[in-house]
Amino acid sequence: MNIQPLGIKSGIYSIRRLREDEASLYKFMRLEAIQMEPAMFRCTTPAETDLTDAEWVERVKDPRSVFGLFANDELIGLTSILLLNEHEGYLGQSYIRESYRGKGLSALLYQVRMARATELQLTRLSVSHRESNIASKAANQRFGFRYSRRETCNWQDGTTEDVIYYTLDL
Repeated sequence: MNIQPLGIKSGIYSIRRLREDEASLYKFMRLEAIQMEPAMFRCTTPAETDLTDAEWVERVKDPRSVFGLFANDELIGLTSILLLNEHEGYLGQSYIRESYRGKGLSALLYQVRMARATELQLTRLSVSHRESNIASKAANQRFGFRYSRRETCNWQDGTTEDVIYYTLDL
C-alpha cells in the first residue's frame, strides 16, 4: 500500500481528495449513492438533488474534504471528512458501489480520512450510521471508534430510525 499526501493506492484501487474542478464527480457519485441506497443517507435541507453546480463546488472545499475511490480510473465510491471546529472532524458520506463491496475497501475510506485528520492535527473524530447498518458499525469499530450517543433521524427512504454516533480521540 502506498500512502501519498492526499491519497492511498492499493493494487488497482486508489483513493484521493477531489479537487474543486472535480465537483461534478462528487455530484455524480453522491446522487448515485442517494438513489441506490436511500436507506443509508439522512434527509438534508436543501435536498442534494436541488443543489446548483456552484453549491456542489462549495461542498468539495474546506471545511470538507471529499475523497473519490477509484478502480483504475473508474470512480466507484466516495467519502468525506467535515471539520466541525479546529480540533474535531466528522466522517461521513461513505458509499461504495455494490459490486465492489466485500473487498475490504472501506478500510481505504477510513485510512485516507485518518491521514487527513492527522494532517489537520485534529484531536477527535466522530462518525455515525443508521442503527440497522451493521457493516458500518463493524467498520468504525475496527478503527477504534466508541459509542457516544443516539438520536432519532429521518432517512431518505422515508423511514425513521435511530442514528448511532461514535467518537475516537486521536
